[in-house]
Amino acid sequence: MSTGKTAAKELKPQGDLVFALDIGTRTVVGILGEYIDDKFYLQDYVSVPHTKRAMVDGQVEDIKQVAKIVTQAKNILEEKNGIKLTKVSIAAAGRALKTRRMTMEFDISDRDALTEDMVKSMEVETIQKAQAELDAGSTGRTLFYCVGHSIISYMLDDYKILSLEGHKGDKVTIELVAAFLPSIVVEGLYSVMDLNELEVTSLTLEPIAAMNVIVPPEIRLINIALIDIGAGTSDIAIAKNGSVVAYAMATTAGDEITEEIIRTYLVDFNTAEEIKQSCSNGEAEIEYKDILGNTHKVLAEELSEMLSPAVDTLAGTICDAILEANGGDSPAAVFLVGGGSLIEGLTPLVAEKLGIDETRVAIGGGDFLKNVDECGAKLGAEYVTPLGIAVTSMLNQGYDFSVITVNDSKVRVFDTKQLSVYEALTIAGYKSGEIMGRSGRSLSYTLNGTRHTIKGEAMVPAELFVNERPASIMTKVTQGDRIRINPAMSGKNAAAKLSDILGYERFNEGTVTFGGETYSIGLKATVNGESKDPDYSIQPLDSIETSGIVTFGDLMRVMDAGSEGVEYRVGDTSISDDYVLNDGDVIDAFDSYGNMIGMSDMPETASAPAPVRPAEIRQEASAAVGSAQPAEVQPAAQAAAAAPVSETKNAIPFNGAGMTVEINGEMVTLPPRNGDYILLDLLNSINIDPAVPNSEIVLEINGRPANFSSYITNGDRAVIKVQERTGS
Repeated sequence: MSTGKTAAKELKPQGDLVFALDIGTRTVVGILGEYIDDKFYLQDYVSVPHTKRAMVDGQVEDIKQVAKIVTQAKNILEEKNGIKLTKVSIAAAGRALKTRRMTMEFDISDRDALTEDMVKSMEVETIQKAQAELDAGSTGRTLFYCVGHSIISYMLDDYKILSLEGHKGDKVTIELVAAFLPSIVVEGLYSVMDLNELEVTSLTLEPIAAMNVIVPPEIRLINIALIDIGAGTSDIAIAKNGSVVAYAMATTAGDEITEEIIRTYLVDFNTAEEIKQSCSNGEAEIEYKDILGNTHKVLAEELSEMLSPAVDTLAGTICDAILEANGGDSPAAVFLVGGGSLIEGLTPLVAEKLGIDETRVAIGGGDFLKNVDECGAKLGAEYVTPLGIAVTSMLNQGYDFSVITVNDSKVRVFDTKQLSVYEALTIAGYKSGEIMGRSGRSLSYTLNGTRHTIKGEAMVPAELFVNERPASIMTKVTQGDRIRINPAMSGKNAAAKLSDILGYERFNEGTVTFGGETYSIGLKATVNGESKDPDYSIQPLDSIETSGIVTFGDLMRVMDAGSEGVEYRVGDTSISDDYVLNDGDVIDAFDSYGNMIGMSDMPETASAPAPVRPAEIRQEASAAVGSAQPAEVQPAAQAAAAAPVSETKNAIPFNGAGMTVEINGEMVTLPPRNGDYILLDLLNSINIDPAVPNSEIVLEINGRPANFSSYITNGDRAVIKVQERTGS
């Protein structure tokens, strides 16, 4: 960075110049150049070593320390070229790399000729499907970013095609392999760039970058493995049949050799690096000073022999990863790039372990660069990846992450052009229940042959704001937007005991005497054919049947007795069918003249008795729907006039009032209110999960497309459901 205002004014804008940084475990390499007519022309380069171990296995461990080294590299290039650098392309090493191979079909029958944007959109949707599959299979809350992808094949109407742009057809099939890294890896790199006031215009994976300048598309018909051997990781890309088909990584790399030198010769890390490089440069004898201050000399031949087991282990680890990524087969050829590729004796060991001729394993330096003009510089294998980063950015194959703030926390998001609030919150780690909320699950059961539903507790929806303005989950967001969310609160699931819906406390237990006979009274209930106590918790789809004698009418049905011309009394009190029997009641019958009569003189009912179910339960069961409270006892006249339960309307009242509509095939009644109802009011009556991968929400009213703000009226048929997305 410039040190004064005068110097800053003298620097020219970066313009179209490409600035690429390869932030390695041992060094930071900067590349400056220009892309003209599909070729990259190198203008300048610099390599600055780390003074401390601020990087481990390709990941930033000490952000401030790495930022200092990046500042040095940036300042050198700025001062030498008179340019103020503000934009940069970078790459990530494959630490904790995850890959997914994904295929997706798209219906394009209603499209005109496919454009570049259309193809890009389909690729992005395929990557998002791979991301969803990765998220579904991962444990914990680790967030992964897509850092690169390669197209394996395009298919148009089931025919393989090189490019989709400009074509028409009915169906497109895209197969690709996508590479993902944990957010901590990507965030570390971006934090270093932020401290240097550099805008990241492209992010890619290191082996993708190297592949683009060593193994371009025209030679990918050959089964080639490219291995970028850094200090901390060995990153692998596999090409065959014209495409890059796999990525892999191994955490064994150049540092393994350095650490062996440290242990054997008692030197610090930097001295060990110097010894290793001297051996690779072909020096016959190497002089060094150990940590005790003693000076020593070691022959390169002796050093190579000491390192032989460590180099053998490195070669074995790399070859195992190559074979696994290549489906168990040895590739036809191998390119080794990166500083670690220069380790003495590594190339023949790789050939031996893969079972291929040594001439088919090469160190990829400047002689192998494609579409790159070094402009006189003779760059070695350690410069292949930074050159590839620059080329990849110009091929538009890198990724641009934008920053969106969610409740004061910054998150980086990919493909913000079509990003919704819901998707941004998901990336930030919010679960669908926190974003959408869910109504408590309803409890449905059958009581004496009639189905009833107790609704779950309503959710409290999330409050959403974008840039302090009210928003919805579908509101689009882009670079720099600020989302604020007060998370939704899901409702409690509906629950009830038998005592809640049957009201046992209203009925007495014991015995009564009638016509000289003793009868047991009290409410009985069976659930799915088994007797249950009043404190039994009702389960979904339980079938509940009630029986027993609780009123005088129930007793009359048991006895098949009639009431024409007869008065029934308990003591001096005349009783009717709805009289609730008490323990110890003695019931007597009297004729129209007031004379007590016996059982033989009582009239019989005109038809066979109905099943014994307490009248209050039979007639008022529907009044408990929508709450778990028992219904009030009806007057005798109403009870006599009420229809049997089996004849009641198949609707679901809500507290006896409101507007009834059908939602997803089930009748619900909304509570009374002042004002109109909209489709959104029905969300509390259903359970959907909008976070299902590759899905979309379908809204309909009476068979026609609708939105959440569409009005609904009594008797409407509504649909709110999640279905699989059919394509782009």
